[in-house]
Amino acid sequence: MVAILDAQGLTKHYGPFQALHGVSLSLERGEVVGFLGPNGAGKSTTMKILTGFIAPSGGSATIAGHDLLADPLGCRRSIGYLPEELPLYLDMTVSGYLDHVARLKGVNATARRKEVVDAIDAAWLGENANRHIRKLSKGNRQRVGVAQALIGSPPILILDEPTSGLDPSQVANFRDLLKRLSERHTILLSTHILSEVEASCSRVVVVHRGRTVAAEPIDALRRRAAQVTRVALRLRSGDATWLRTALATHPWANILNSHVDTLTIEADAERRGDLVALAEQHGGVRELIEERRSLEDVFRDLIGN
Repeated sequence: MVAILDAQGLTKHYGPFQALHGVSLSLERGEVVGFLGPNGAGKSTTMKILTGFIAPSGGSATIAGHDLLADPLGCRRSIGYLPEELPLYLDMTVSGYLDHVARLKGVNATARRKEVVDAIDAAWLGENANRHIRKLSKGNRQRVGVAQALIGSPPILILDEPTSGLDPSQVANFRDLLKRLSERHTILLSTHILSEVEASCSRVVVVHRGRTVAAEPIDALRRRAAQVTRVALRLRSGDATWLRTALATHPWANILNSHVDTLTIEADAERRGDLVALAEQHGGVRELIEERRSLEDVFRDLIGN
């Protein structure tokens, strides 16, 4: 399958500082892909390059069949972008603002009214179409941001921290909106909230220090998390010294915390039985609490934290 967005080896220099060291990512048509990375990882720089705000220093990208360097306008028309801080004209009505955006995007007069109506419907803003933006809640302002990204019917949406500042109810509503949008658009979702990625995305791309460090399906990350178990063992003997000494000779186990009668151990999941057997031999098991590793743990592994 040909990717609708394919970026390879993107680099970016700001004078002597290199922000990107060869970031690569691709999106297949109809995918919702999470774009992750700690602050300063290069996410914003990558999105600014893809959306035409800045030029890359090196690398290439093809967006909906358009070459980023040879046809930048075609690339821009293929992407609807919701930045983290979207400037809104608060004294405009929702429909008036979207009509203004349509004019700026060059939508002709014949199609403009339909574009605005369709965007309002797609972003679930029908009841607020004639309200002034300053009177809208944070959640509805985010929907206005989504609606402006939809103007021009772009096949790709790039959403930067779209749930930032929303309350749990608004986040849930936004998830439903994202699911509906994914039926017609390919979506790149940049966020710090891994639960949002797990709930909404089929695949993730992780960048760190300007490099792509992972590009995997969510299920692959879940399997990676399941490969390691974290266990708190409390011993009947009341002394964890002998078990601690025994574990030191086994490279598949890592002691995270040690108390008088309790050890917290991280180990390969298939070694769970061996771990319990060792504990029985060196103090006996009084209590065992197993904690499942999360996607946050896998994310920290990927970025080395």
